[in-house]
Amino acid sequence: MVAGALCGVLGAAVLPTSATPPRVSPPAEGAFSTDPVGSLPLLTDPFLQAPSERGVHVVWFTEFAGSRHVALVGRGVDQLDTEMLGAVATGRTRIPGITQVTASTTKLSRSAEDSASNVPADRRPAAGAGIVARDVWRHEASVNGLRAGERVPYRVVSLDGSRPDSARPNSPRPGSSRLAGSGTFQLQPLPRAGQPTKILLTSDHQAMVNTPANLQKALETLGRMDAVFVAGDLVNVPDRASEWFDDTRGSAFFPVLQGNGGRNGTNGVPYVGGEIIQNTPLFPAIGNHEVQGRRAGATTLGGSFNAPVPREVAERAYEAVAAQVNPTRNRAVREQWIRDNSFSTTTYEEIFTLPKSSPGGETYYATTIGDVRMISLYSTRIWRGTTANADPAARTSTSRYQEAGANLGNPLAQGYGEHIFEAVDASSEQFRWLKKELASREFTRAKYRVVILHEGPQGLGDNIMPVFADPERIEERNDAGELVGVRYEYPLADNRLLYDLQPLLENAGVDLVQNGHSHLWNRFVSRNGRTNFLETSNTGNTYGAFHPLSGRTRPVPPAPWDPRNYWAIGNPGGLAPIVPTVNPHRAADGTPLPFVQSNDHAVFSVFDTATAQVVSYSFDLRTPDVAPVVLDRFRLGRSHR
Repeated sequence: MVAGALCGVLGAAVLPTSATPPRVSPPAEGAFSTDPVGSLPLLTDPFLQAPSERGVHVVWFTEFAGSRHVALVGRGVDQLDTEMLGAVATGRTRIPGITQVTASTTKLSRSAEDSASNVPADRRPAAGAGIVARDVWRHEASVNGLRAGERVPYRVVSLDGSRPDSARPNSPRPGSSRLAGSGTFQLQPLPRAGQPTKILLTSDHQAMVNTPANLQKALETLGRMDAVFVAGDLVNVPDRASEWFDDTRGSAFFPVLQGNGGRNGTNGVPYVGGEIIQNTPLFPAIGNHEVQGRRAGATTLGGSFNAPVPREVAERAYEAVAAQVNPTRNRAVREQWIRDNSFSTTTYEEIFTLPKSSPGGETYYATTIGDVRMISLYSTRIWRGTTANADPAARTSTSRYQEAGANLGNPLAQGYGEHIFEAVDASSEQFRWLKKELASREFTRAKYRVVILHEGPQGLGDNIMPVFADPERIEERNDAGELVGVRYEYPLADNRLLYDLQPLLENAGVDLVQNGHSHLWNRFVSRNGRTNFLETSNTGNTYGAFHPLSGRTRPVPPAPWDPRNYWAIGNPGGLAPIVPTVNPHRAADGTPLPFVQSNDHAVFSVFDTATAQVVSYSFDLRTPDVAPVVLDRFRLGRSHR
């Protein structure tokens, strides 16, 4: 969805710092303090990435380059005061049982702010300043030598100052004035096969008003988790740094997953999220809000986000100017020009460390977590509005259905409908890789098989329409043959998720397909009873369901658009929605609803391999003192069919 359309509807009061509620922590071994120390701030707490059989990556961010960044691992790290923390971090003091792991540091290449950023007024760029780069450094320590099933305490330290020289006794000694240290958290390597594993299933956080409540209640209810699967739309505008790190509304991506948020929900109660990813590895998929649009010529980040151009269009435009912009034919220059004039997932890829098991690198991948083989797919497209003017002369705006008349002569200014960012049809590179993955030993021998992707083939939401098809470009001309209009159709028969991807997943025996995008809860079961489709995205910030019991209808375009391609209501994927099995929400007459579309409820889901169950919970924000209740429960795995 378009970020700008959401702000006024979902706004809520921001807590002043003095009123920020206490952090919500998971059950831990020992009374560890998770509060940071030192006079320098960390931009994030550490979080876990890419676990292996013997190790895990620890990642954190700062706004200073620093002179040294380390992770300290082992029993007793929680006992180090600030001075000792600095001494151990520099290596001046060694403590048996505590291992020092030096981090590598990189700088985010596209992080920025603009006048629409939710940052303190003295740091917000002026309206005429355009897009202003913001310095953010990423630090990553690869911790090894861990034992399966054992959680080990750890902290991170960033020093800003001269690196001490052991050969010079008077070299600078870092003190609290030049140190940023985290509190104490716990890490573990990859769960082994047979090890019970709890996986949080979530998506569509997008700095929304009730996201902190959703995650806080998830942690309070579920306790310690072993992985988090996020099916896309982590933020709204991916190159806007504050949406990841410190949006002043109190619901930026990292703070709410680390218990450092601070936003009033729609019930007026403050929520901070929960300390989850400091202790639990995160596995995301790319949503449309992880794709930054055309940056070349953009004056705002929101304008850039909403202006992606298909890569092939940018490639043609490049050929026309190559001699001027790249006279030496440097391949890196060519690639950068095309990205700047089409779209990019650079910030997403720079922030996360994910398996690079595919031709798409970190944009789609597969990995194993305990008994679960998880595949993350790149399945999304640009979201555009629904305006559809039958008269070409009346088309003053670009939408999913039309081009603005003023842009017809400028290929880089056009929208190209809801174009797909990465093909997933049967002829695509991603599809070919997926076929090999589904035939692999890792997949076929896995006890549970899960696919996460942002847009899925089944759903009752607004965003299931138009169907996931390459826009069919229809050029309209006058009697003189002049181009006077462009409109787009999305033929039902060209739905790539339904007719290419879904049969492949079903035939391979995928147990669960988790998607997001429409901010609601609904689920389906394939006709052969083998594959479950679940959208458990960020309700409490919903875009609604479109079902005979929902009281809503989708907007559909008028003639000359083909009415057979557009559904005002129902699931174009064809499967019937499942009524929640435990405590379904109900219509006014008591009829159980096969969806949750309420902004008064936060819904979260967990897959627990110990019980082979996917359980969804519903929390009513109108009764904040009442614990979440089980909404739905179903089993995964071939033994439960």
